[in-house]
Amino acid sequence: MSSSFTKSLDLALKTLLYHRFGSVLGISTQSGSEEDNINKGVIQVPKEVALRAVAEKRGENFLEFINFWRMGTSPSWSRQRTPVARRGMYLSTTDGNKTDTVHVKAVPVDLNYNVWFWSKDLDKVYQCIEEYLFWQHDDPNLKLKYNDKYEIEPDLHFGEIVDESTVDEMYAKGLIFTFKMPIKIDAWVLKGFSFKTISKLVLTFYDKNSITNYSEIVLEDSDQDTELEALLRMFRKKLYAILSIDLDNNAIVVPNNRTDDFSIGEIIFVENSTANNGKYTVAGISLSDVNTKIKVVESLVDDTAIGNIYKGE
Repeated sequence: MSSSFTKSLDLALKTLLYHRFGSVLGISTQSGSEEDNINKGVIQVPKEVALRAVAEKRGENFLEFINFWRMGTSPSWSRQRTPVARRGMYLSTTDGNKTDTVHVKAVPVDLNYNVWFWSKDLDKVYQCIEEYLFWQHDDPNLKLKYNDKYEIEPDLHFGEIVDESTVDEMYAKGLIFTFKMPIKIDAWVLKGFSFKTISKLVLTFYDKNSITNYSEIVLEDSDQDTELEALLRMFRKKLYAILSIDLDNNAIVVPNNRTDDFSIGEIIFVENSTANNGKYTVAGISLSDVNTKIKVVESLVDDTAIGNIYKGE
């Protein structure tokens, strides 16, 4: 029976915690194999049963150890509207000169964990705290492989450190220090799928000045961040090439006499430029030799003559 993908993330975090903090708490110096020490020194149980669980694994009342528990799994609404969430994720691996790519469905989820560090030595716990604090400056992420082949690296985030040592445990079992340190994983739940994709898009377009009947292609949802939308926009009927940018007058120059095509106060859009992409308000229209100069209200920032203007619907 195969494990869930989120279970694989649990196991990856467990191994990462061992390698990050095992030497500080002395877990990695115990006799036995690394796998043995990981299973005995880092356990996935709630805090309330952690002492009993580690005693059962080790046959002892207490040693330094780490326990963690996933407190919540929730859809990541902030990443739900990203291109990856809508289209899926492309994962690739290279073997020699051959590159293998797979397309998988990707659902963004936030995995929220609490991690507890246990020790009789307060200084060891303080060292774990310092390691935890510096960890967030090391581009923290999990490194694991989807289907044992394709690498993914979900990001980790950290929170407030809380002392959860209890007096009752200190009297019953001796002085035990317990500190909680939360970790959130920006995870993607992956599922492989295959479908036929569009490999070629053929468009037929005409010069609107030479025909009387024509229609334009309009996408209903212009908020969708897709390559198709950008491609179709280039074939709108109200499209003008940028001939030059006049930063001194905050104006855009387009070829030929197009003064009748624009009016003061209307909205135009710049696209495919170096740094001027965005929405602008027309402040003035004039002829510049045989071309048209369009002065705008919003500031232009780059004088590179690249891109197009299209008019608002």
